[in-house]
Amino acid sequence: MKKVLKTVLAFGLAASLLSGCSQSAKQPEGQTYQAGTYTGISENGKGGKLALTMEFSDQAIISAEVTEHHETPNISDAPLEQIPQQIVDQQSLNIDVISGATITSDAILEAAADAVRQAGGDVEQLKQAANNTKKSEEVIDLTTDLVIVGAGAAGMAAAVSAADEGADSVVVFEKQANIGGNAIVSGGFIENLGLPEELKADNDAGYEARVLNALEEGPQSEEEAAVWDQFTAEVEAWKATDRTKVFDSPLWMAIEGVRTDGGNLEDYLYFAETLQEFDNWIEEMGVEWEKAHGIVGYSWPRWTNIKDFYLGEGYFHYLKKNIEENQYPIDIYTSTPVTELLVDEEGAVTGVHAVSADGTQYNVKARQGVLLATGGFAGNGKMLVEYNELWEGMTEDVLSTNTAGATGDGIVMAQKLGAAVDQMEAEMMFPMADRKTGSTEAIVGNTASCLMVNQEGQRFTNETGTRWDISAAIFEQTGDQAYIISSSNNSGIQDGRTQGGSDVEAMLKNGRLFRADTLEELAAQINADPQALQATVKAYNEMTKTHEDSQFGRTTFEPNSEIAKGPYYAYPCVPAAHITIGGLVVDYDTMQVVKESGEAIPYLFAAGEVLAGECGIDGSFAQGKALAKQIVHNVAKRDLN
Repeated sequence: MKKVLKTVLAFGLAASLLSGCSQSAKQPEGQTYQAGTYTGISENGKGGKLALTMEFSDQAIISAEVTEHHETPNISDAPLEQIPQQIVDQQSLNIDVISGATITSDAILEAAADAVRQAGGDVEQLKQAANNTKKSEEVIDLTTDLVIVGAGAAGMAAAVSAADEGADSVVVFEKQANIGGNAIVSGGFIENLGLPEELKADNDAGYEARVLNALEEGPQSEEEAAVWDQFTAEVEAWKATDRTKVFDSPLWMAIEGVRTDGGNLEDYLYFAETLQEFDNWIEEMGVEWEKAHGIVGYSWPRWTNIKDFYLGEGYFHYLKKNIEENQYPIDIYTSTPVTELLVDEEGAVTGVHAVSADGTQYNVKARQGVLLATGGFAGNGKMLVEYNELWEGMTEDVLSTNTAGATGDGIVMAQKLGAAVDQMEAEMMFPMADRKTGSTEAIVGNTASCLMVNQEGQRFTNETGTRWDISAAIFEQTGDQAYIISSSNNSGIQDGRTQGGSDVEAMLKNGRLFRADTLEELAAQINADPQALQATVKAYNEMTKTHEDSQFGRTTFEPNSEIAKGPYYAYPCVPAAHITIGGLVVDYDTMQVVKESGEAIPYLFAAGEVLAGECGIDGSFAQGKALAKQIVHNVAKRDLN
């Protein structure tokens, strides 16, 4: 059965639904221009400078085009393509921002206002000009096997997995203008235990000591005691090799996970197995991996990303490619939030009601159920404050690393059906967020291989500690901020861009990054004590050789951790709301959402960060894939006609 992949404002197909295509829009009365071409500038794009070139006749805006930007790919695609066209179509600056891309949308409109001023136009009048976009009144009724709410890591993995396993039809609704969710703005790193030898991290004395010390300490629980012979055998087998690559195994991953974050060994082992299934699955789509390394809060070097892509882009590139090559029966509707879960007289979920940004309404029945994959609520300041019990002084305007779509919609909709929630107070902060935007794209350096200092130029924490610990330590420093200090060998900068794709020169220009040829000059730029910074770097560099940190107990240093030769960088960072551990409670045998009584809400499933206790894109990808397979093969199709 073949179906066309339907996308509304996604995959770069930029539909004109929102622009109205009103080429005959009425020119505001009395509005005139000095004919010519002008380029307006905004310095407030998410990635810094954005330029919009506009052509004017003496009475109209003829064309508008973004000619320079440093915005996040995929997320920025819709506003970059649509808003300039809407300005022309509507002859107005009264244009709605694109859902999930507010910063980019506002920057385009700010640049447009600059160009209008240069052309002698009346900006305020254009901001008040009527927006003649006509809303659709169409109502579309559909029936499908599976409805997925949310097109992030869990949602897209579930959609492709369901089709892969033989589903006849899948419908995905996404409220933002692009697929990807938070995964598209995350570091994109996932754990991978199946990498080829050349991509595994190089061993060093710190990594080796950590494993051997754990072995010498012996089991720390009955669970560990039950598997200790196996763990011992794994380590002994590794010791018999040349040991050029770091030791790793699912069991070591599980032991580390329990000791760091709590939980039980069995769950971690299941997670390792499920995650590796996802890694192998997407690898079969043609993925090439980067070399493994540690990341902030999780220093064991088993984390990798897809080669040649920034952040989480690569996963969705290959998932989309897989859909197209296999002509999978998946219909994706972006800019179309689900507003209601539909239920029958017995309380079973039968489908959803959704409304597109262009006004089209969708009533969709789901024979095998509805899967909530809407993520957490770290982008919802009001909800964060409501549940916060951990972070003193949190306000509704707290910065967030999340996209604007992470507002807890799935949790709220399910609660209306009586769904239970848990761990809602457990809000993880990310300690390395951009101090102006809260984003992670701009990070220069990595706490797994770099140094972190306060305003005084001094270390104040173990850079390889948990995100909770590092964030708490930053909140005790001057200005509630810190600086990651790196050098040419470990900054992560390539071809003028950060690891996340941000333009370095734009960051330097707007104070989101500092660079100098000497540490003394760098200290002056960040108003730190030059002698203190130099002494801190000297002491830190010695630690990278001895792996001994008498101040904070850091033992893990990657081979490139030394702050070597210039240029030197200082990346100012702050903690920002990152992951909400709390969410819906499910029956893990069926993954159906349950009520406070423990009673399941029939045909309502959930995966990813919308669940209590679930977090991270690796877990979301793996869980989405596994759950969709389970639904396709184990949930009977209903006749809903």
